[in-house]
Amino acid sequence: MSSMNSKYVKLNFRPGFHRETTQYAEEGAWYDGDRVRFRAGRPENLRGYAQKTTTPFLGNARDLLTWSDNDTLRHMVFGTDKKLYTYYTDDTIYDITPIVSTVVVGSGKIGSTSGSVVVSVSQAAHNLSEGDYVLFTSVSDGSGGDIGGLSLNNNNYPVSLVNINKFTIAASATATGTDTGIGTLNYLLATGTSSAIQGLGYGAGVYNAASAGTPGYTSVAFSNAFSVVGSNTNVSVAETGHSHVVGNFVEFYNATTIGGNVVLSSTAQGGPIFQITSVQTNAFSFALSSVANATSAATGTATGFFLPVSITTTAGYRAWDEEADQSGITFEISQWSLDNWGEDILANRRGDGIYYYNVDASSTPQRAAVVSANDAPTNVRTILLGPKRQLICFGCSVFGGDYSPMAVRWADTEDFNQWTPSATNTSGDNILTDGTEIIGAVRSRNAINVWTDNSLWLMTFIGGNDVFGFKQMGTNCGLIATHAAVDFDGRTFWMGEDNFYAFDGQVRNLDCTVKRYIFDRINKTNKDKIYAGINSEFKEIVWLYPSTGQDECDSYVVFNPVENYWVYGTGFWTTYSDKNVYNNTITTGTSSSGSSYIYDNEPVSIYTGTNNTALTSYLESATFEIDDGSRIMFMDRMIPDFTMDNSGSLQFSITTKQYPANTSITKGPFEITPTTKKVDLRARGREAAVRVSCDTAGTSWRYGSLRLAVQPDGMR
Repeated sequence: MSSMNSKYVKLNFRPGFHRETTQYAEEGAWYDGDRVRFRAGRPENLRGYAQKTTTPFLGNARDLLTWSDNDTLRHMVFGTDKKLYTYYTDDTIYDITPIVSTVVVGSGKIGSTSGSVVVSVSQAAHNLSEGDYVLFTSVSDGSGGDIGGLSLNNNNYPVSLVNINKFTIAASATATGTDTGIGTLNYLLATGTSSAIQGLGYGAGVYNAASAGTPGYTSVAFSNAFSVVGSNTNVSVAETGHSHVVGNFVEFYNATTIGGNVVLSSTAQGGPIFQITSVQTNAFSFALSSVANATSAATGTATGFFLPVSITTTAGYRAWDEEADQSGITFEISQWSLDNWGEDILANRRGDGIYYYNVDASSTPQRAAVVSANDAPTNVRTILLGPKRQLICFGCSVFGGDYSPMAVRWADTEDFNQWTPSATNTSGDNILTDGTEIIGAVRSRNAINVWTDNSLWLMTFIGGNDVFGFKQMGTNCGLIATHAAVDFDGRTFWMGEDNFYAFDGQVRNLDCTVKRYIFDRINKTNKDKIYAGINSEFKEIVWLYPSTGQDECDSYVVFNPVENYWVYGTGFWTTYSDKNVYNNTITTGTSSSGSSYIYDNEPVSIYTGTNNTALTSYLESATFEIDDGSRIMFMDRMIPDFTMDNSGSLQFSITTKQYPANTSITKGPFEITPTTKKVDLRARGREAAVRVSCDTAGTSWRYGSLRLAVQPDGMR
């Protein structure tokens, strides 16, 4: 029972997570947690999720758009690194990936083998890559029958390459006979890149170890100058009157073999760059990484380049004909941007052209079509629809010119096929400054916000010959990823390289209580996958991001601009759409089995994951103390104050320490149910922190104001 000397202390902590400093320094706040939000200052667990369909899709979604058509039917469209999909009114996912070219192949070009699923296709210069998709139509054995009994028509398959003139596909069944035939090959938009890749190899960096005529380098042509001893690593080089000193570096190329196995210009014995270990008047020496097989004296030829004497390490230097193992080149992921054209869709995959999806083309969704109008941009970073129904491309070719990553180009009003500027239309272009490339754009109140990698611009419709006006609103506030910005009630919020920002007429740094924690965790190699969304039900801005070591988004950070708090947690979503079309937010993500699905996120009264799995939520406070830690606390009772469903339960634990650097002592966890009146415990320490967690399937809970019986218990 609680001591007569105990005093009940209410454990009320500031809403949101606060961990810009240490757990001790953030006294009076919540410090850590997962799958938790705050309402009216009180924490509660997030609702759960459920797969929307049982059929998975291919790839990882990079953009997601939901809308209702003119008949109030609900739709969604999303693009992955492999396909473009729509989710239709019959609760089915359809592949609407555009066909980019079509080829008719003649007799004998498509072949099957009895008992095998492999179908071979001969097509000269097909230009396909491994994993690209081909849609087969009008396929037959030449007499109206199937080739080898296989139903290939109107199915698409990933290809395996044999050579530049032949590829194979794997049918869904084995052939019943060896056969050949004819057909039409519809090449779908090429499969894209799932993860950012660093460009390596021979052309990915500067050959900077040494080169002829490079200032600061000297070169010497050696002939019959090298001596080695069998089973020894030392190499002696004869050079009359040299000025080298121990520690200098020399790089060799075009070297002949000495000592039976040593080629100084290769990497086999530690070359082609060596550090001098000893010098004599007319010779110098260095060590191999492995021994010579035989003794040879005054033999061999090579050209040696001597690095400047100021060089103390070869780190970052690369010799001629040596592949780069690092570079500043990054091959970007396949990123999509999607927007409505009325009830239809305009789409772009970064680096490709523009595609149009007509919702009413058929009762069954048809494939998106390539916008192939004259002068239409064919290499576009991202798209957005303007205020006067003008399609706008960001990062593209300018009219009559070359590609510019800083170009903004727009089509004529109400016509995305008209890109040629004239006195009778409103198409045009403009090139921004302050940055190296445009990252993304978002519609806001009476304007479009456009970000480069370093600045924010305001794009407004002004009419006249200029059509659009551009005004720079900020610098050193660039966007970290194409989809890392959203507009919420006329204010724009975005994530930059190392900060969060808002724009309400001027750029503002958001006071983020978890900034250091978040930016230290982001996998910057895959930062382009960061995706921002809105949960209007709870007035939240959500950023999905990949954490350190993760290829895909596995974490989130949330800002509530109304209640002004930040939280974070874990998840597996790659895109996020508000509940303005469906009854809950919609997300896409990859399940634990590795398959990608659409999910209903936070449906009402659902507090489980797929197949009713339990979802763990928890909340941990910063440490608290009495009398600024001058006295030890003794705690012997907790009176809970939670609301939860009747079948639910929570776990409560308390952790104490004598000093911040001491090992902590945890008491609990103690189970709390709707009928729990009190928890008796015995905990002692100079500082303490509490933790509330739940891993019971289906439990919804909300924290009220716990009371803890505390009394002074001495000075040490």
